[in-house]
Amino acid sequence: MKKRFCVLLAVLVLAMSLLGGCGDSTAGQVFRLDILSEPSSIDPQTASADEQYLILLNTMEGLFRMDETQTPVAAAAEDYAVSADGLTYTFNLREGMFWSDGETPVTAYDFQFAFRRLLDPQTQSAAASGFVCIRGAAAALSGEGAVQNIGVTARDAHTLVIQLESATPSFLSLLATPAALPCNEDFFTASRGKYGVSDEFMLFNGPFYIYNWTEGEYIHMRRNPHYYDEDAVIPAAFRLYIKETNDLSRLTSGAVDAAAVSFGELEQLGLDYGQAQFSNILWAILPNLDNPFLSNLSIRQALAAGMDRGELSGYLGENQNRSTAPVPPAVTLNGGSYREQAGDDDGLGDLPYAASELYQIGLKELAADSAPSLTLICPDTGGIPLLLSQLQRQWWDALGVFINIEPLEQSELASRIAAGDYDLALCAVKASYDSPEAVLSQLYGAGSLTGWQNDQMADYMAQAKSASTAAGVLFAYRAAERMLTENGIVLPLFYETSYYVTAPSVSGLQFSPFGCHVYFAGGRKKG
Repeated sequence: MKKRFCVLLAVLVLAMSLLGGCGDSTAGQVFRLDILSEPSSIDPQTASADEQYLILLNTMEGLFRMDETQTPVAAAAEDYAVSADGLTYTFNLREGMFWSDGETPVTAYDFQFAFRRLLDPQTQSAAASGFVCIRGAAAALSGEGAVQNIGVTARDAHTLVIQLESATPSFLSLLATPAALPCNEDFFTASRGKYGVSDEFMLFNGPFYIYNWTEGEYIHMRRNPHYYDEDAVIPAAFRLYIKETNDLSRLTSGAVDAAAVSFGELEQLGLDYGQAQFSNILWAILPNLDNPFLSNLSIRQALAAGMDRGELSGYLGENQNRSTAPVPPAVTLNGGSYREQAGDDDGLGDLPYAASELYQIGLKELAADSAPSLTLICPDTGGIPLLLSQLQRQWWDALGVFINIEPLEQSELASRIAAGDYDLALCAVKASYDSPEAVLSQLYGAGSLTGWQNDQMADYMAQAKSASTAAGVLFAYRAAERMLTENGIVLPLFYETSYYVTAPSVSGLQFSPFGCHVYFAGGRKKG
């Protein structure tokens, strides 16, 4: 009897010790974050806003995802092989993957359909132009080729083959973007045009799924029990509150667990708050090329050459650094900082004339005695109006032209830029994935911020995709940047550093300078 009691006691002690080891109070928590805009859709192939990226990259998973070092790592793909010429990728998908209904397998056919949707011109995806490296993609987008003929083929349920027009070093990073997320064709068809407009018309294959979407208030995500790697997902859930403005007091009071903050707000927080920072945003002046005066090359070059960024640096904020080239420092190439490799030469120093001479040449070409009334629209925050008042003075001193400054609220500024209702505009540009192309593609071509189309620029971008060496890729991207600056298409002003902070009780959240700001799967929080 005594021996039996000792055995039972030993088993009980062992069980208690095991339960104690599993009782990690930092796991299974619910995280909270504010967002400033409610998505109208979470369709991966048409997503273009940060809030959409945030939801999609936490609730869905593509062939690849980005790790904490911004390196693409296999996700839905268990492994892959690349042909010797770099043109054919063969992906073997993981076994046992299911959509969030728990019944429908995730297959290679879901990825094949997603890419066909993405590259169908009727989808009107803003991200589609980034995938023209895929064989037949450009023809499909232009309507000259059938989308069924693009180089994306499901060989069977677990094997996907993608063929490229030319070797593309950033291709795996592209596969980690929302546009490359899978889409189940049967579910899409059954949604009858409502795919992505709410959680009712979405299936998820990532670490979380949308449990409740209360319009205008919050979007609540729970851990996905059908995710293939559910055991690696530490939080139980996360909730996004829909707010009109950022409010630091919500972080300090414990209402949210993380937040994007300004440099001034960062200084108000204690050292016990976690922090991540990225120099990831370009602020540049964009002349409206539909304005007859600004369509003149000499006039644009005069404006660009008439900027003294050294003097303007004295008016920049603590989280701002002067820029002369479009791609911000957070972007990498071949494992290192692209900006450090490419340098900062904007090509303006090689122009044969000074700013004032270029301006007079432009007036003569236009048969004009003086400039028409011109206005530069800009944000009304962050000391930007004061900064631009100094630039206004520089242009007057160097060129004798007076340009009005019109500060606007962010929503009105975005609306005016989208409508082309401006002469010059100070615009923010941020990459959605880690490649110089993610910035440059927003600044040239039909439908871009500038609308500028140029054969030489297109050739350089094509060379960047087809170059067989790292040096060749770097040369092509840098030449493309210089085309934008020396032609006065883009007048870089400064790079902005973004700051993200977490409450003292929080650890394990992954922040990104590209697209999705926060990945929640590894998050821990002290109770």
